[in-house]
Amino acid sequence: MNPATRERNAVTEVPSSAVVLASAWPALLLATACLLPFVNKAFVIDDPYFLAMARQILKHPLHPMDFDICWNVVDRCTKAYQLTPGNTLMGYVLVPTVLGGSVEWIAHVTQLVFVSVAIIAMTSLVLRLGWSRRHAITGAFLLVAIPPFLPMASTAMPDVLATATALVAIERLVAWRAERLWHQGLVAAIALGLAGIARAHLALLVPLAAFFLIESLGPRQILFQLRRDVRLWIPVLAGGAALILIILATRERSLGLDPPSLFSGRQNISRNLLSYALYFCFPLPLAAVWAASRWSTRPQRVVCALLTAAFVGALAPGRLSGFLAGFGFSVLVDLLMESWEKCDQPGAFLMFWLLIPLPAVYYGHLPIKYLLPCMPAVILTCFRLAESVRPRMARAGSVVLILAATIYSVLILRSDAEFAEFGRTAMTELIRPRTAAGETVWYGGNNSAYWYAPLNGAKLYVIGTSEPKSGDLLVVGIREEAGRETLAHFPKRRLLAAVSHKYRFGRTMFGGKGLYSNFYGNWLWGFGDSDDDRYELWKIE
Repeated sequence: MNPATRERNAVTEVPSSAVVLASAWPALLLATACLLPFVNKAFVIDDPYFLAMARQILKHPLHPMDFDICWNVVDRCTKAYQLTPGNTLMGYVLVPTVLGGSVEWIAHVTQLVFVSVAIIAMTSLVLRLGWSRRHAITGAFLLVAIPPFLPMASTAMPDVLATATALVAIERLVAWRAERLWHQGLVAAIALGLAGIARAHLALLVPLAAFFLIESLGPRQILFQLRRDVRLWIPVLAGGAALILIILATRERSLGLDPPSLFSGRQNISRNLLSYALYFCFPLPLAAVWAASRWSTRPQRVVCALLTAAFVGALAPGRLSGFLAGFGFSVLVDLLMESWEKCDQPGAFLMFWLLIPLPAVYYGHLPIKYLLPCMPAVILTCFRLAESVRPRMARAGSVVLILAATIYSVLILRSDAEFAEFGRTAMTELIRPRTAAGETVWYGGNNSAYWYAPLNGAKLYVIGTSEPKSGDLLVVGIREEAGRETLAHFPKRRLLAAVSHKYRFGRTMFGGKGLYSNFYGNWLWGFGDSDDDRYELWKIE
């Protein structure tokens, strides 16, 4: 059966809960086995930001972002809602973590819950779209194995939550389209409303959901369907209304974001577009599966994609990155054109799902975690493409991909845990003995220092508000973005101690690696040391 026909005529046989769970348990076991060793992983990068949001919610539940954040990449403290857009749902989710003493394991166990929800929803979605149980098992495995699912599940950031919410929304919408049970529509509406506050760009899930319910791409057919059955769109309208109401209920005095130029601007577009397209080549498998499929049906398209990639690679600053980005763009364009030419509504729906992160190209960075909620669309598109590949080759390729991706994810997990632990350990070694002895220690920075420095008794340095005096101590992370900027304010200082680190299992940030931000590189993991991998303790004179 043609993939488009299968997906449009899906759910003639509703999968039972037993079948869904039986198909999901292998991926659930894999995810749990990979994540449990890191349940006490230190908070890192943006984790402190969302934990601070949770603390604010405990004080003022309807004002989750109305708190000052002194993320010293800028020269002043600012309101959280002026620094980043939305993403408040994770703050509410982390409230139990804060109530439990802000210990790491509570946040990570909470993430395991959303990992489980995402896996079960993915399994059910594949089955409801008419694919086999083997596809459901494979799809759940791929969701878990391919980065950045497991790496982001080991943080306190909202990307796995956003993925789970998006999957529940679409899966329940598929069920609603087939069975029209009100509880299905209600859950779909709630999930659609919450997705846009889990990650801001997922607000586009609402129009995507409306498009999903359309039976044809023809304007006349769309109008006829609307007249025939307007109640089909009630969950989408309710979801959009819920999203607007949540935004209005939690909005601050100003919705106008005025972040520093570091965080937004046209200068970011080219870099972010390159990264966005590159991710579909690596680590996402879309380009590889597309090439295998097209080589057996339309090899000339593969040749054209390679020529385009070579041209982009020759022009881009990084030739390999440019080559992969050019190939990724060719793949997306080909798939979009094919869905248009064939009036393939399910194919177009999956392509639009992949395009949801594009508005973020204006933002300061576009890390691969922004694409995580699009992973189901990648997997389903790969299933469609694999229909034209020999079954034995498709099965072998799936096994190899799952194994290789799992190994890669575990390497990232191990290296990122080492990166996080470095910050936690350094803050303890440099600060705790001094504060225990009665000395005054200040810190200026973000990421690990922002969370672990005050836990060890240090005070936050804020320019013009609270500053070290002569004889006080100051701790900074040289690799953390604000370290050098903080030191520049104190020309008269003396180095007392430093903690350096050499990575044993590769690294995930800096040195051309950018798991959390493509501002530092497009590769999620790799080797390399730097003299900047250190924290320093200075005495102000």
